[in-house]
This record gives sequence, structure tokens and C-alpha cells, in this order.
Amino acid sequence: MSTLEINQLDNFEQGKQAALAGEIDLARELLRPIADLNPFHPATYFLCYAESKNGSILNCDKYALTFISRHPHHVGMRIISAMLNIAKGDIDQAEKDIKIAIKCNPEHKRALKVFDQVKLIRIENNAREAIEILDTSRSHPAFSKLSRSKAAKQLKKIEPLEDWDNHELQAKIAFFHNCTNIRHALKNFDSDLITSAVELGYCSWPRKLHKYVQGCNVLDVGCGFGGYAMGYLCAGANSYTGVDPAMSLDSRRVRNKRIRKWVNAPMSGQDIMDLIPDIDLRQCSTRDLVGIKTFDTVCLHNVTEHLLEIEGVFEDIAGLLTKGGKIIFLHHNFYGWSGHHMPPHNPSVLDEGNPDHLKFCDWNHINIVRHLPHDHYLHTHLNRIRIDELRALTRKYFNIETWELQPSHSNVLERLTPEIETRVREEIPDITLDEMKANVVFCVAYAK
Repeated sequence: MSTLEINQLDNFEQGKQAALAGEIDLARELLRPIADLNPFHPATYFLCYAESKNGSILNCDKYALTFISRHPHHVGMRIISAMLNIAKGDIDQAEKDIKIAIKCNPEHKRALKVFDQVKLIRIENNAREAIEILDTSRSHPAFSKLSRSKAAKQLKKIEPLEDWDNHELQAKIAFFHNCTNIRHALKNFDSDLITSAVELGYCSWPRKLHKYVQGCNVLDVGCGFGGYAMGYLCAGANSYTGVDPAMSLDSRRVRNKRIRKWVNAPMSGQDIMDLIPDIDLRQCSTRDLVGIKTFDTVCLHNVTEHLLEIEGVFEDIAGLLTKGGKIIFLHHNFYGWSGHHMPPHNPSVLDEGNPDHLKFCDWNHINIVRHLPHDHYLHTHLNRIRIDELRALTRKYFNIETWELQPSHSNVLERLTPEIETRVREEIPDITLDEMKANVVFCVAYAK
């Protein structure tokens, strides 16, 4: 064996280990000269492997096809070739490559993962084509109802990703997949509004309630500006009614839940109602609806803690539910770390040099609330209902199916010391650790 061959062998072994360890620069330094000299050498595969793991798959373009011409059944390089073709937009060739890899090794995890990726791309491409028909038909009447119906039926057959609330295309798929009446859904479909709902973070809560709202007429109590409206329709609701006494139908100011800031939306609540037949936004209270409408599901998202006349609202809701109807609420516990609704909302943003932060953090709000002025936010906007009181009130009007105390994050719980527990019990002797640890209560209950 020549000195050159010995050096190449040493470099290959070192380069291979570097590739497997994710040391991309060293792998390139040691393997690229060998691959350039002999593109059929195993060094070529390990170089491409390192590039694919590094996210620089296009660097494999000069090597993959040549290597495969000599080693057509090399599973690893077929997978890399499939990934390369995905990056280049050649899905047909990617599918051919990955099918060869799976035929050679049906249990190869990376091959199966890439195959799932190819299938998802095909599904999403088909979905985009269907949505394009629906979007185009709004401005081009030449598109027949048959074309729209066919596109909607195609979307209905597609299973959306589980986290469809984070992807605008998947949310549009979910809109039709979850609907119970395609003709009905077509009247309510608006691509831009779904995009906006996803971008602003207003599909996540409705997605979690999918099984409770699909096929239902939904009432959203304390809806603010009605941000969840399209989210509920994407989750399969037949219709959405949002009520809030403080609502302004002409305002375009909305709360972006993803960045926790107020932003300007492209449409006002009134604009949305004019566009979508089954979205109804009302500046009113629950009492104003009693005897006028009924609903299959009534939802309250972080609203119950703000209801100063909470029993009256629960009594209204009991009268607004259809037979077998349900109330679902997420209650932000006043007696948890952030129950005060004031800064800081989490220890991660606690500024210990800020007196206002220290005033409310670490359960201090429980001790100071009775000393605050009567016009303070904690008196005017929070009812401070205890968890046991809330449960008893819920039982008075409904039959509880689910009652879950969801604890605060670990970075909150680690701040709950025996000293804090003692201090809080000086104010509320019967408070439990579970009540102090609970961040929210999730409840599902049915009409009696």
C-alpha cells in the first residue's frame, strides 16, 4: 500500500468519525479531497451525510448522482438523494429515491421519516391547489360551484397535522376536514382571515376544544374583539357568537397572543361579520341573549376570574344551553403566582430591582389585596373567587365532567417556600398548597 493510500485511509477514518460526530468543518477537510478524487469512495457518502445533518444538503448535489450510479442500492445515499431532490423541488424523483431505500431496508428510521415528509409535501401541494381554486373563485365568478365543491371535498379528506393551529395551510385544511357540512363551510371560508387567526395565535385554544365544539353552535363569553371566531370554525364549529360588553365592533386593534402586544388587524369585527355569515359579534352581556338564542357549547377563556357577578353569568349560561349542551372554561386562579394579572406574569421576567414587581410577586398579592384602594384593578377587575367556591358554583348550575387543576411551571413552584406558605396562611388560614400551586382550572360541565 502506497503512502498516499495509507494517508487517504487515515483521513477517511478520521473524517468518518468527524461526520458521525457532527464536526462538519473537520469532515469537509478530511473527506472532500477523497470524494473529489474518487466520487465512488465511501468518503463521499460520509461527506454527504455530514452535509445533510448540517442543513447544507445542496452541497451534496455534485456527489449524490455519481455515487448512486455505482452503488444504486446504498440506502444512506438514496435517503440523501431524496432529501436533495426535496430541496430542489423534484418530489417525483425524491419519492423514487426513498422507495428504493425502503425496499432495501423497510425498517430504516431515517428513510421512513423522509418518506413521511414526501407524503406530507404531496398532500400540502394538493391542498394548496385546492385552496387556490377557492381563493381565485372569490374574484373570478367563472369558477363554477362544482369546482369549489370539488376543492372543498378534496380538503375534507385530508387529515391536518395535530398542531394545525401553528400552520396557516394546515389550519385551512382543518377548516374543511373538521366541518360537518361542506356547503355550509364554503360560505364561511376566508383564506386571509384564517391566516390572520394563525399569525395572531387565535387557533390554539379552539384546537384544544375540537372534540367539544365540532358540529356545534358556539357562544364565546367575554370574547374581547372576537379573535377566536375563525379558530372555532377551523375546529369544526357550525357557528360562532361572541359577546362582550366592552367590545368595539369598529376597532381594528387586536391582541397578538404570540408576541403579547396590541397590533392593528386588517379588518374590524363589523367587517368580519359582514363577510362571514356564521360569525356573530355582539356588544352585550349573556343576560341580553337569554330567551333569544341557545347554544350547544359555551366557552370562557380566562374570563371567569373577571366576572364580578359570576353567579348571574352562570345562571344565564344555564339558560342559554341546549339540552345536553356544555360549558367549558379555563379559569386563571387568583391564588396562584400570577393570579394578580399584573407584571411580572412569570419569574422569567421578574425584575427584583422594580418595587412594583416585588409588590405583587411570590404570592404577595394575596396578603396586600385588602389594603389596596377600592378602585384598584385587583378589586375592579378580579373577583378573587376561591377554587372550591368556583367548583361549588359550577355544580349548582351544571354537572361537572372534567375538573383539572393545572399547576404553574416548575420555575414558579420552586419559589414556593415554607416561609411564603406561612405568610399566605396568615391571610387565608385554610388555603391549600394545591390552590397556591394551581395556575388555571380547566372545566367541562353539562347542562342539568
